[in-house]
Amino acid sequence: MELEKALEIAEELRQEPRRIFPMRSNCLGKSLRFRRECRKIGIRAKVVFSLGIIRNDRAPFIPSVLMPHAWAEIDGQRIEVARPLDEKNTWNTLDINIKPVIAIWL
Repeated sequence: MELEKALEIAEELRQEPRRIFPMRSNCLGKSLRFRRECRKIGIRAKVVFSLGIIRNDRAPFIPSVLMPHAWAEIDGQRIEVARPLDEKNTWNTLDINIKPVIAIWL
């Protein structure tokens, strides 16, 4: 029940359009908002901020890129909230494919 409600909150955040103020609509801003909304209804959510490696599909001559990324976590389950799950990021890859090298739980 709790996870279903959390996934509803995550989907609402994923579907939000990009805004002029990027901090509110980037991966970290949306993950922090997700945690706040979950805690309001008693769900213990965490935010993970990381530097991760991702394969670069935009510029094949650069095999991988180190990039910052954030997501939410409930009971160890990664929940991406930055964009719809099938939408690619700036590097033409999916956020779920970012492999953290360094991670900080907030």
